[in-house]
Amino acid sequence: MISVRHIKRFGTFVLIAATAAACFKVPYTDRRQFNVLPDPLMRGLGALTYTTMLSDVKIARKGENNKTIHSVGERIAKAANEKSYDWEFSLIRNNDTLNAWCLPGGKIGVYTGLLPVVKNEAGLAFVMGHEVGHAIAHHGAERLSQRLAVLGGLGALWLYLEDQSTMSKENKQILIGALGLGAEVGISLPFSRAHEREADVIGLMFMAKSGYPPEESVKVWNRMSAANDGINLPTFLSTHPSHEQRKETLREWMPNAKKRYTRNALASDTLAVRWKRSDFPASKKNKSSGSSGKGNNGGSGKKGDKGGQGSSTSEGSVGAPPK
Repeated sequence: MISVRHIKRFGTFVLIAATAAACFKVPYTDRRQFNVLPDPLMRGLGALTYTTMLSDVKIARKGENNKTIHSVGERIAKAANEKSYDWEFSLIRNNDTLNAWCLPGGKIGVYTGLLPVVKNEAGLAFVMGHEVGHAIAHHGAERLSQRLAVLGGLGALWLYLEDQSTMSKENKQILIGALGLGAEVGISLPFSRAHEREADVIGLMFMAKSGYPPEESVKVWNRMSAANDGINLPTFLSTHPSHEQRKETLREWMPNAKKRYTRNALASDTLAVRWKRSDFPASKKNKSSGSSGKGNNGGSGKKGDKGGQGSSTSEGSVGAPPK
């Protein structure tokens, strides 16, 4: 049972957070965002959801690909310079899913199906920069704040704070959806598209600051479009901008990114091809590319592997089909 004391205490906490949020600007874009939720709470939600997300998938814990995911992710996280985050990076063995996602507090998942599309270390750096950008911009908290405002209350969060074990399936879905691990057509879509464009910009800057050539970001979207046979959902029915819109945004910010890259360029060849489609055969039963809603089953093609849940805007995601 939720007491009045809990409600008052949390209500005061939210009011204080709302006052502070009025002064918060998103890095690089300087957009002011509506965010009434404190970062410690969001980090807790992110950690809980991360555990849930990874419980039904196969994780590649060894090998060169896993090492690369961690080394690139850590380099990008260093560029982000968010010391309060406990960054974690997981390579999920699912060749059918062309996707990556991020949760509040820096919990990131990358599907093996995405590796042939990013193709090289620089392409991966853009994807990781994009996901880190979502976390740094507090997109999950903003999205959840918007959802709670639409719902007209904080009941789902009260349930979480009172007793996680008694949270209903419906309220868990509300939280997961608000964190971006779902898709819908409605009021939240324009915000989601704004988040994706913002994450692209921040990711572009982070990859350049980490020493990766920023021009590869545009090529990633070219390859993503080709991987989906050029099929695009109408923008107004999508939680992501179209690939052409994303490339246009990246080109607009490219001069700024190049300056950062010039000062920090890595000596190694980050454009060398690391992954090919032939190295990651898709499941014969399901060759879809990781949709915006629930993921597919089929995993890495091995019996018993489970596909992961795809995400539309985890704190956001760079998923297919193209949005």
